[in-house]
Amino acid sequence: MAQRILIADDDPAIAELLHSALDQEGYDTSKTTQSLRFFDAVRDLHPDLILLDLMMPYLDGRDELRLMSMDPSTANIPVIIVTAHQDAKREEDAFRKLGVVEVVTKPFDLNALLSLVRQTIGDPRQ
Repeated sequence: MAQRILIADDDPAIAELLHSALDQEGYDTSKTTQSLRFFDAVRDLHPDLILLDLMMPYLDGRDELRLMSMDPSTANIPVIIVTAHQDAKREEDAFRKLGVVEVVTKPFDLNALLSLVRQTIGDPRQ
């Protein structure tokens, strides 16, 4: 079974770009563009990896990470933050304590991000 990835980004174009690229790589991907549906999606899908935008309306990525860290069923899911928030790299140590593998700032190199995903959860083609 292919590794499951949940993409959470309020920008539909970025969510679709990531969804398409990861699908082509062989991952089983789902996406949400609404932060209020994120945590339910995490609990329903039990993804192997989450690509999470920080700057989302209502609940931002920090709020979502805190919610995940409080639930034993979601606390150990690896997260890659994909954000336009330029100060996010300075918070990387705090994010790592909440399960974040890496902080990737937008605009990002798609090939480098795909490589990071493979390093984190493996290559579905192998």
